[in-house]
Amino acid sequence: MAEQQEIDTKIKVMLLGESQTGKTSFIQRYVKNNFSLGYITTVGIDFQVKILTLNDKNIKLQIWDTAGQERFKNITKNYFQSSDGFIVAYDITSRNSFVNVSTWLKEITNNAPDDTKKILIGTKCDLTNREVSTEEGQNLASENKMQFFETSAKNDINVKETFEAIALEIM
Repeated sequence: MAEQQEIDTKIKVMLLGESQTGKTSFIQRYVKNNFSLGYITTVGIDFQVKILTLNDKNIKLQIWDTAGQERFKNITKNYFQSSDGFIVAYDITSRNSFVNVSTWLKEITNNAPDDTKKILIGTKCDLTNREVSTEEGQNLASENKMQFFETSAKNDINVKETFEAIALEIM
């Protein structure tokens, strides 16, 4: 077991996005450094914890994984108020998941504090059957004053960078 680290700050981040955008795989890659091709549906809400060090501070990052299905939206709303930041995900191979980002951003606006930090990620950038261009993702992020990353949990692209960016914004 790892020795206890003194925690300087705790940060709660929620991952939002449509079902099958790869939110759970993204979190698993970051927290446990593993990737599985098997699809596991998140039912309701789940969370993982990771301790990271940024700017000489030990941060306990609590990462909440939400179900993307419509029937779970009311459950997740209850968690918005206590979140420090949000990572909104879409799948670059799914135009529909990109179109629905605006719905998730509205949920954040309506249910979270005004100063809540947000980052937009396009997942599965390792795949070639792209339906959403990098420029579209960048433009949407820019319009909403968010940082943007294209990511791949499978190939470990911009996973750590995304979580560090949201933590730095919150701090």
